[in-house]
Amino acid sequence: MFSDESNFTKHLRLHSNENPFKCPVCNKSFSNKSYFNKHLFLHSNEKPFKCSQCIKSFSDKWTLKRHSLVHSDVKPFNCAVCNKSFSRKSHLKSHLLLHSNAKP
Repeated sequence: MFSDESNFTKHLRLHSNENPFKCPVCNKSFSNKSYFNKHLFLHSNEKPFKCSQCIKSFSDKWTLKRHSLVHSDVKPFNCAVCNKSFSRKSHLKSHLLLHSNAKP
């Protein structure tokens, strides 16, 4: 159930793969105007979200929040081989390559 027709229309786009909002810079398409607007901001070099711990800046709040884990002791991703801990899952995945014979 939806409170108004515009929300229902937005929801239907998820099922139809309709993406009417197309980025003029990279041609990526979006079903939702707010996601599209957020994406457009990434093409600008504006980075208004500044880390209070270091000199880094970010274009969106979520990326700043993820970055802030680097400055904390929160490291929930543990290597099952050597017990080293990481703040990001992607860092653990990169680390695991050291324990494998894979040469990507």
